[in-house]
Amino acid sequence: MNYKRLNLISNVYFFLILFSGLLYTALLITASQKIVPALIMQIIFFLDAIKFDNNVVGLITSRLFLLNVVPGIFLIGLMVRFGKTLIKSLKSISSNHLLFKGLEIIESTEQFFKFKSDDGLVFTCGFLKPKIFVSSGLFKTHSQEEITAIVQHEVNHKNNLHPFKIFTANFVKSILPIIPLKNWLIDNYLTLVEVSSDLFSENKINNKLPLVSALLKFQNRNFEPAAAGVSYFNSQSERIKILVGQKKQFIKIPMAYYSLVLVVMLSGVLMVKNSNIFFDCQHLLKCVEILMTSNNQPLLSVVSPQNNTFSPSDHCQ
Repeated sequence: MNYKRLNLISNVYFFLILFSGLLYTALLITASQKIVPALIMQIIFFLDAIKFDNNVVGLITSRLFLLNVVPGIFLIGLMVRFGKTLIKSLKSISSNHLLFKGLEIIESTEQFFKFKSDDGLVFTCGFLKPKIFVSSGLFKTHSQEEITAIVQHEVNHKNNLHPFKIFTANFVKSILPIIPLKNWLIDNYLTLVEVSSDLFSENKINNKLPLVSALLKFQNRNFEPAAAGVSYFNSQSERIKILVGQKKQFIKIPMAYYSLVLVVMLSGVLMVKNSNIFFDCQHLLKCVEILMTSNNQPLLSVVSPQNNTFSPSDHCQ
């Protein structure tokens, strides 16, 4: 398989990942509009039961309470996870500028910037206008052919905006809840991006040996910049096996599975949007006002103590 086809397939994968992230965000927004008010209303009912010394135990074990509180707590956990990941990602974006600012550029060519460092490092940095950076230390450990192969690998990353796409894929991976094979799906995309760049390099220099040799030299290194929008050259034994023909890259299975994940997410968005199983009070602030006043009428009354059945007041109907 040539690099052009792999680049095309990796772009399809990226849009599937991006779409899954957008659908998940839509699911959180839609669910929050339904579930969070229902959760708040159950808290109001709970405080109201305490205020009037009603059957508190019966309330918190009732179907009405559990059906609205359990999903609400779960949703808040997902929203907190999303928020933490978003804040962490924004911080990593700001570190991109610090990474670039801290480099001591000693030479520039049409393809890359050479910076002073004893470590053998190569990476492509930037979102919309990525640039390739090669350390001076790399010229001490690698031959000219190997460096040319590495730079061509990074050129493919640069041309296809892979730093931005890798950042987005990792963000989606972090915000998504536990989904069967989630890590495998996105890691498969990340490997596909690297393999397409490997094949691009092989095509440009018409020789795979320099790149294989360079990858082997990087096997014992573990450099990963904390900044966002950075695609760094590293070594994966899986990539080497694919490059030399010992292993094939999975394409069809993840594509079919991702399509199933998207269908499930889209169905979830539509189901939550059209659902009426969650308690809905159109005058929530009024209920808070009633709770805080000396009103002698409870917002919730017991219909059947044996079955833990409660009936909201007319105001909440």
